[in-house]
Amino acid sequence: MYKTAETVSPGHPDKIADLISDYVLTEALNNNRKSKVAVETVLTGTKDGGLVMVGGEISEIADISTKDIKRIVHEALNKTIKTSFEDFDLDKLSIHNELTPQSEEIRVAVEEDEDQGAGDQGIMVGYASSETESFMPPTFDISRNIQMKLWELQNNNELLDLDSKVQVTTGGEETKVVISTQHKKNIDLVELRNNLQEMISNYVDGEYKFDLNPSGSFVKGGPAGDTGLTGRKIVVDAYGPTIPVGGGAFSGKDPSKVDRSGAYAARHLAKNVVAHGLADRCLIRVAYAIGKAEPYELTVDTFGTQKTEDSLLNDFVSKFGMKPGIIIERLDLLNVNYKEDTLFSHFGHKNRNWEKIEDI
Repeated sequence: MYKTAETVSPGHPDKIADLISDYVLTEALNNNRKSKVAVETVLTGTKDGGLVMVGGEISEIADISTKDIKRIVHEALNKTIKTSFEDFDLDKLSIHNELTPQSEEIRVAVEEDEDQGAGDQGIMVGYASSETESFMPPTFDISRNIQMKLWELQNNNELLDLDSKVQVTTGGEETKVVISTQHKKNIDLVELRNNLQEMISNYVDGEYKFDLNPSGSFVKGGPAGDTGLTGRKIVVDAYGPTIPVGGGAFSGKDPSKVDRSGAYAARHLAKNVVAHGLADRCLIRVAYAIGKAEPYELTVDTFGTQKTEDSLLNDFVSKFGMKPGIIIERLDLLNVNYKEDTLFSHFGHKNRNWEKIEDI
């Protein structure tokens, strides 16, 4: 059966938007740990040099000014854009701060203690599999590994810029790999292809078909080539298309928002179920109602790979409190570097609190 997964680089316009939103979140939490943040960013190229708009809701105690927003935007763009473009010039950007105060109704519903209510309603999904070292789905894992190596090359090769996509299809007679990577006009595409083939061979077993820049060239990229929007890459941010997508996006949201904290906790639980040998695959579904602490659903699906009695599995699951306040404390979500967590999926990285295998 064919399985296809895609990943994108941090220089993709949607991921730049995610990063800007998480830069704002990080600044807000650094200013005041009690800040409530739900920020979205849109960016696009224009004839006047480019536009970035940051909007959404944020606590007044976050103390984020328009001057701060302009500085934060430039910091994020300098990390993810290597060159300036005629229609997205970092020196000519029009930057708009459209942040408004947090809803009083939401603030009242979310009290910060063990019984803290969820910041919104929704369904979150967590997944883990023993098929890969990262406990991620195999095809997605291959795509992401290639993407991360490509990102290193993009940062170190002056003839490459930072926008790129990697798509991998497995399940047939040969694996199919598609890479679209932004480059300068004078690059030697034959040499680039040879370098990328050598790189792909480190992650793909056996024969594979490789397509490089199927459009022929990829000079105009990043927000100069396409509009970026926070939250548009939620499948790439999670486990790829073979796993159901949960509620909403992660980036730009403080951990009182269960879209983020609930999804992290679901991954943490699923990974521990698999890592402790209770099943080879595990999917966790958890649902919340705004202002309520107890989940309205907590479902465990092991796809017929369960290796223990139901009573032992249920006892193990019960050790992972899933109230938002408990999750935030257990995973220390107010002390996370959210500037790094938007890169190459939020899951499958060893240095994340929600990836820790607990000693149970």
